[in-house]
Amino acid sequence: MTGFADIEEEAADAAAGQKVMPWHIEEAAKERGANYVEGGLWKAYAVRDGRLITGQQQFSGREVARLVVEALGT
Repeated sequence: MTGFADIEEEAADAAAGQKVMPWHIEEAAKERGANYVEGGLWKAYAVRDGRLITGQQQFSGREVARLVVEALGT
């Protein structure tokens, strides 16, 4: 799975000058045993694992849509 990466969380915190989110998705996913992967700072990135399709952040919409269409077989 993927989601907002720690490096992106840290960049957002630095830009805002304060902690933006109380916890980080990457850290929480890994703590719970998820196979978390990321594509880099602010990169469009999405992954598919069976029926689960996840995108890293707001720039990943096109990649998520591509994987959904592929999963639907159209």
